[in-house]
Amino acid sequence: MKGRRELLLKEVVDCYIRTRQPVSSRTLVEEYGHRFSSATVRNELAALEREGYLWKPYPSSGRIPTKAAFRFFAEWLLELAEIKERPETLPTEPPEIVPQELPELLRRTALLLSTMTGQLAFVLAPEVEALRLAGLVMRRIGPGAVLVVVLSELGVVESRVLQLREDLPPEVVGQVEAVLSRRVRGLTLRQLVELGDLEVEGWHDRTVLAALDLLKGLAQEGLRRRLYVEGVTQLLRGLSDQPPAWAMERVCGLLRLLEDERRFAEILGHLRQDQQGLTVTVGESKVPELSDFSLVTAPYFGESGVLGVIGPLWLDYARAFSATHYVASRLKAILATAGRIQEVSA
Repeated sequence: MKGRRELLLKEVVDCYIRTRQPVSSRTLVEEYGHRFSSATVRNELAALEREGYLWKPYPSSGRIPTKAAFRFFAEWLLELAEIKERPETLPTEPPEIVPQELPELLRRTALLLSTMTGQLAFVLAPEVEALRLAGLVMRRIGPGAVLVVVLSELGVVESRVLQLREDLPPEVVGQVEAVLSRRVRGLTLRQLVELGDLEVEGWHDRTVLAALDLLKGLAQEGLRRRLYVEGVTQLLRGLSDQPPAWAMERVCGLLRLLEDERRFAEILGHLRQDQQGLTVTVGESKVPELSDFSLVTAPYFGESGVLGVIGPLWLDYARAFSATHYVASRLKAILATAGRIQEVSA
């Protein structure tokens, strides 16, 4: 599809996104200042309808883009968009947050992205098993009980209560913490599992080995990958002109998908397979919950941490691309700084 027909299809989608009304040939001629006649435009629109890009709700109405048309428009815009490093319309960025507040940082990032786009936004935390360990914090909380907090390069990974066979005084627990932190620093949980048993000497052998077993267990179990979601109200508002039953069915299906964090992470991995940077998925038919939505994503921590926007097929793609790109870049910079902070303080 080239030339005039391609141009008209882009204009139909653009007009529909702005007005949310069926687009007529007369509207295109008047709004976009075409020199060719309405009859010529009608013929081209009829051809686009036969090709599956447009449809008419009733015989005398204007035309509405199909999923194929929205997909064509989004991919074209993604290729051509010269995304600014810092769009002028973005609200004030959030302050930098220290690594220990990583969950709050990711939650606030999702809220910021939702506010900027007026759509549902999400931030999927990095795979915990791939993060480098910065050390451990161990505190005696009762007879034979020690709280173990696992610290990664980005902050707190997990905390568990470790039951010991024998009670240890706080000063001994502190010594165990220092010994074990030195042994695990710079490793990932995966690497820790691959190392096998580490030989230790001294009176605290059992405690150190028990803590190592705890870390190995965390990696082998596969820690929950946190998903932070904001903007459900915005999504509902964007579907307010649709039949209520249809809209609620789609939104409920999407929310059920987002509640299953592991499955959603797997879907994102599949959709982003062999792709880098900013991507767009329009009406993914292989995932029923996403078949009536568009998904814009970008990585912020290798390909392990991903954030993005989910909206209706007619979302403002230019704004979604720009905001997603900016927020991902900003979060990446904050986390890079956090990693350097951990290294300096270690």
